[in-house]
Amino acid sequence: MAKEKSITELKDEKKQLQSRSKEIIAKAKGEQRQFTAEENEELGANQVRMAEINIEIDERELENRSSHVFGPRQSIEQFSLRRAILAQMNKTEQRDSEAAVIEEATKLHRSVAATTEDSGELIIPLSYAKRAAYTAATEKATGVVIDEEQQELLLPLESNLVLSQAGVRMMTGLVGNIYWPEHSATNVFWEGENAEAKDGAGAFKKGNLFTPKRLTAYVDLSKQLLIQENRDVEGLIRQLMAIAIAQKIEKTAFAKDVHADNVPDGIFQEANVSNTIKGDMSWGQIVAMETAADVNNALFGNLAYVMNPSLIGKAKTKVKDSSGAGGFIFGNDGQGMLNGYRALRTNNIPKELGEGSDEFGIVFGNWADYFLGQWGAIDMTVDPYTQATKGLVRLVINSYWNMGMIRKESFTIASLK
Repeated sequence: MAKEKSITELKDEKKQLQSRSKEIIAKAKGEQRQFTAEENEELGANQVRMAEINIEIDERELENRSSHVFGPRQSIEQFSLRRAILAQMNKTEQRDSEAAVIEEATKLHRSVAATTEDSGELIIPLSYAKRAAYTAATEKATGVVIDEEQQELLLPLESNLVLSQAGVRMMTGLVGNIYWPEHSATNVFWEGENAEAKDGAGAFKKGNLFTPKRLTAYVDLSKQLLIQENRDVEGLIRQLMAIAIAQKIEKTAFAKDVHADNVPDGIFQEANVSNTIKGDMSWGQIVAMETAADVNNALFGNLAYVMNPSLIGKAKTKVKDSSGAGGFIFGNDGQGMLNGYRALRTNNIPKELGEGSDEFGIVFGNWADYFLGQWGAIDMTVDPYTQATKGLVRLVINSYWNMGMIRKESFTIASLK
């Protein structure tokens, strides 16, 4: 068992985390850019750890003042989603470890959603998901994933999902609406020695406005499952919650449905696909996708192809030229590369985009110009009544998201077979 840190050691650790966070922020400001995915993850982890340190210091100081009454201090518990749901279901008081986290999340959420103190909702922060990722190192026959480090809620877009791997610009804890102003290029002109200069100023445009849209679902959990004090159970609860949100987000991002006011626009909507590259896959079409980005001065950043697995299978059997000397379009190098760029696969990419039912979507571009935003926190209503006769507890989950291309010029969309 690791030795507990003293109050002085905890304060030193907090100072180091603060210093590191300031360093990351200063670097991004100095380079006049957004945080990278790694920087966002580290900042989130630092914030979570500093909040835990504050709780530990407060409890340690309280124990020092009252140790003669209460005796030796018990080990500090980590936040548990399972215990939080049970307490909400049974109308009992939350433990300190859960209450502190819920209180902070509620403060943030009330700045975004219409939530009152007596709403009965259970508010959970997404930041607690950034502690560690699921690992496939140990998995039981039931399919319950065992974490390398225990965590409490899976962030909806972990590394095993395509959007996160592609390097989209993900922002959490948003409050107001989001937009990126656009500016046209500044011009200069050749003029005579004494000729009057022309106005070369560019023009500003507001750009697309991203507002939060409600994503909701429910998950039914067995009461027997909830009462089991087991890490497998904790992991399964998180997994059930995460899949309801994560898969919907990714399917929406790659959707081909027509525009709806309450749903974020998908990449493969007809407006985006009508003038794209279509037909039988060829090496020339793959190169054309890269060339389109280059012509738009957009061949930089988090460049990657995202495609349906069926297309990858076809690309592994199609040669680049008629002689076959150039090899297959998708080489068997084990690196997952297509035309020198990462090729990510997902079954959420739609088909039947072109004239044939066997045409699948493929996107190439700078994924740093794709925005995925989350407002507030995840709120859950614990309903022990609707499915009570089946021994189930229903969790109704509400969260607020939006997504879309910041600059369409950064993406080339195709429908190939």
